[in-house]
Amino acid sequence: MPTPGRAPASGRPTAAELLPTVLGDYWFHSRGFIPSAALVRLLAELGVGADATRAALSRLSRDGRLERARRGRHTSYRLADALVGHAEAQGRRLMRFGADPVAWDGTWTCVAFSIPEADARRRARLRRRLRALGFGALFDGLWITPHAPVEALDRCLADLGVADAAVLRATEVPRPAGVALTSAWDLASLRAGYDELAALVDDIAGRLAASAVTPAEAFVARSGLMRAWRALAMADPLLPDALLPAGWPRRRVREGFVATYDALGPLAEERVRALAGEAGPDAVPRYHRVADVASPPDDS
Repeated sequence: MPTPGRAPASGRPTAAELLPTVLGDYWFHSRGFIPSAALVRLLAELGVGADATRAALSRLSRDGRLERARRGRHTSYRLADALVGHAEAQGRRLMRFGADPVAWDGTWTCVAFSIPEADARRRARLRRRLRALGFGALFDGLWITPHAPVEALDRCLADLGVADAAVLRATEVPRPAGVALTSAWDLASLRAGYDELAALVDDIAGRLAASAVTPAEAFVARSGLMRAWRALAMADPLLPDALLPAGWPRRRVREGFVATYDALGPLAEERVRALAGEAGPDAVPRYHRVADVASPPDDS
């Protein structure tokens, strides 16, 4: 998982990472079962070997994240029923990320804690949990965020049995010198991550404009864009606009991502359909636009 406030790490994606991406990109609202052979072919296109994909499918099924159906010698998978609502909510948050200005009331949530040096494992676990909540480390035992995840913070402290902790909602006293509170996050590294994604978007958009993208290339490019966007959304602590440096690129990069991801959709779907083969009427792959996922379903 990327660390909030730091640029996401690059590297070859795993089958366990790509499977939810592919399912979300082309079967977001589908409850059909997708043949394992189709998923193996799709991930092979993304550089993952058949054995790794089959192992990931088995592991995700054992963990309860995927449901498995068997017909004769053929096995098919879909997202587990219990996770559908959570996955759709996560998808909406991901596709809305960066769309709106982030307001702020000027108040910080601070947690100060003391964990004995001998309890290094619990200290490390607490730090990971705090980062996942968007906190940054101002000092070793003082973590801050401009948001107010108080209930989630209370659960975190209780889960880890951290009793020596204080949670405050406070405002900064301006001083002519001292530590900038935003130094709790590595914004320079995070901005580099945005710049890297912007360069990728510009390259793909240029090739699309020149009609120089094949369906196979569109599928690979769209999966890569989604992976990069998800990593940035997880890494960005979503600081309020008032705290960010001038020209912060989040909204501009989002606009480029949305336009390019949507434009790749029809070509990518063509390739996915060719690779998926006869997945069945309930599991026909269909691309979606960002707006299709970002808006909550119409229950009227």
